[in-house]
Amino acid sequence: MKFIITAALAIVMAACGSQDATSPTASVSGDYALRMVNGTSLPYTFSDGSTLTSDVLTLRSDGTFSESAQFRDGTVLVLQGFYAANNGAITFTDQDTGTAFSGSVSGDVLTEIFANGLTEVFQRI
Repeated sequence: MKFIITAALAIVMAACGSQDATSPTASVSGDYALRMVNGTSLPYTFSDGSTLTSDVLTLRSDGTFSESAQFRDGTVLVLQGFYAANNGAITFTDQDTGTAFSGSVSGDVLTEIFANGLTEVFQRI
């Protein structure tokens, strides 16, 4: 599973290019819990057999983010980086790989869409 998420992030970030220079919108700051992956509620089992049980995305008002994904086998995958939000669009850049990926924010719902077809829907908590 970690490989799938890491690969998805790498593909999407490569497709999106560099980080947008627009400063983050304060209203998107907060904690978001993952609710669905590809239209299926958690827990979600990937094709490699790994099962994602929870995922929390934190957007800080300084334009940084962290994401912590928990798997059934006890593995935790943590991503950190930067984000920029503008008029409902949001772009993330992983601080370790430089990979960028994008999504949208509407009210309390944040959606991430990856180049490999993976879609994750988060709800503000």
